[in-house]
Amino acid sequence: MDSKKVIQKVVVGGVIIKDSQILIVQRNKNEDIYPNLWELPSGKKEDLETVESSLIREIKEETGLDIKPIIPFDVFNYQIDKPDVVKDSTQINYLVRLVDEQNEPQVIISEEHQDYKWVKIEEVDLFNLSDSTKKVIKRAFELASVLIEV
Repeated sequence: MDSKKVIQKVVVGGVIIKDSQILIVQRNKNEDIYPNLWELPSGKKEDLETVESSLIREIKEETGLDIKPIIPFDVFNYQIDKPDVVKDSTQINYLVRLVDEQNEPQVIISEEHQDYKWVKIEEVDLFNLSDSTKKVIKRAFELASVLIEV
């Protein structure tokens, strides 16, 4: 039996809270992995890139928003099993704030996504989110109520 190659990667995710709502994005229906799934803006850390730099870059690429990391607060793991490889991912999730908090955020989603929503804590369970992502969002609301005004 051949064993598959395992590729480890670090993914960074950002929980953006504005007016007591969190931004989630929906993966494009044409994506190979998790089509139509709602998720946090997130992406892979590139080689030699800092975690916070990759977080700022990925959120800008996926949403068009400029953010400032506040604090990393949750980590989860997931695996993607492909025919020839297993991607073993560790996602580091940050509470972040918008650089321009005064104006209404203008979200411009990337081609990887097909929709976005600002959701309240009581709406989280209505969306097709992974259990890990739901947990992160709920923890973010708790943390934000202590650290920042939401």
